Amino acid sequence: MTLRPSTAERLDRAIDHLLTGAPPAVAAATAGLPAPQRALVEAAASVRSALVASVVAPRFEARLGARLSGAATSPWILRHPGRLIVSGAVGSAVGVGVTTYAVWRTTRRASAAHRLLHR
Repeated sequence: MTLRPSTAERLDRAIDHLLTGAPPAVAAATAGLPAPQRALVEAAASVRSALVASVVAPRFEARLGARLSGAATSPWILRHPGRLIVSGAVGSAVGVGVTTYAVWRTTRRASAAHRLLHR
């Protein structure tokens, strides 16, 4: 007994065909999608064509690469990539802590002022 693929699986196959260069109609027909779902493949094709990567000049790429490789922290980062992740996590935690404290202080001041007004 063979199971018929679900609509999601057929749509996934159609997108795979589309990514290999097949036209939307051919990709949808090859995957066995019914007519209402073929519009999804056409929409995927139009989104793909709209999101074409911008062309970057080789000179710009070379300059950017030189700047990144010449950064003062670059050798340290390459030797200790785990520390970069840890320092980012600690920095985020500190940011969250400071924000939480600021919100807590603001709400306490507002409640204290509110109590003084009603005396």
